[in-house]
Amino acid sequence: MSTTAETLKPMSMNSMMSGLAEPSLPGPISWIPNAPGWYVVIGIFACFAFYRVYLAYRKYQANVYRRMALEELNKLQKCTDGIMRLPQLLRKTALDAYPRHQVSPLLGAQWESWLDRQCKGSQFSTQFNGLLASLSYSSNPAIDQQQCQGLYTQAAHWIKHHEVDHG
Repeated sequence: MSTTAETLKPMSMNSMMSGLAEPSLPGPISWIPNAPGWYVVIGIFACFAFYRVYLAYRKYQANVYRRMALEELNKLQKCTDGIMRLPQLLRKTALDAYPRHQVSPLLGAQWESWLDRQCKGSQFSTQFNGLLASLSYSSNPAIDQQQCQGLYTQAAHWIKHHEVDHG
């Protein structure tokens, strides 16, 4: 009986090749970079990523007043006298976002125009001209359901989209 090594040899094998051994496989390739320049690139990328996270956090924190105002607006929509408190909500939101000396002296048509200038697509001084003042100072303003819903929509748009530099 022959040995297993002999049974595995092909018949046409060259006698010079019979003493050769199979080369070993290389070791696994390391993912750790060898050149120090890669550590600099990784460090720059990590700093950039942390900076972007920091900016996103600051933006989130700077817009807390918007989220609170939108929650309050949703509560006002469910109240029967909510439309009467809408001008106060807009004024409070504006005071949270802008300097007091810029917002406080504005009344009536100036206030509505200022709101429109701070937000593209806002129509307080055109479509809802005088309505905010009427709600603020009249005990029983003449406002129908369509105007009421439009004013809520306009207020939500202003709260979400007014432009302010949080510096």
